[in-house]
Amino acid sequence: MLVCIAVVGCKEYRIEHVKRPAFYQKASKEKLPDQVVLDDGTIVKYESIEAPSSLGMKADGDDKVFLPREETEDSLGKKTVTLRAIFPEHVVLNTLNCLRNEEYELLWEQGVSKRTKEQFEDPDVGLEEFTTYMQKQRHELVASLTRILTGMSGQEVAVERLGDGVTRCRLRNQYVGNLKFTKVDMVKEDHNLKLLMVGH
Repeated sequence: MLVCIAVVGCKEYRIEHVKRPAFYQKASKEKLPDQVVLDDGTIVKYESIEAPSSLGMKADGDDKVFLPREETEDSLGKKTVTLRAIFPEHVVLNTLNCLRNEEYELLWEQGVSKRTKEQFEDPDVGLEEFTTYMQKQRHELVASLTRILTGMSGQEVAVERLGDGVTRCRLRNQYVGNLKFTKVDMVKEDHNLKLLMVGH
């Protein structure tokens, strides 16, 4: 990350240049911001670079690229979407894309942890409440998760181990601004990371 201080007239402001793997944009269905302005006036500018990324990677000795989201079509034209997550950014990216596409059932079935689902005795009630909440908070969640995802390539997001298999990705205070949600908790289940909660 490169930091510059610019002076315009009598006003001084700070510009941070952050490198972001190009795969972040390729994996997202919508354009990620090229820059954001923080509450203190700091301008964070993102530069896209072709670099190895945990969002799309090859296993040793394997030519197949790992895809957090894979869409396939059978001979009858039926489409199937498979979500996978082995790194925290996979969880954030899959959640973000499902929100953008309004794929609440897909996210519930494949992306949400068993711990979260077990809070509901009836899975159908759980899906219904989850969908209602996600629809209501969709715009706030998309804005927050987009900021968290872009911040994961720099130092803007802290990754914390909370114990009991839980990992938290938390946007550092100086980068929160007016965002409603600032952290994503996830847990490892069946060799995949699953969404536990998105919180304030």
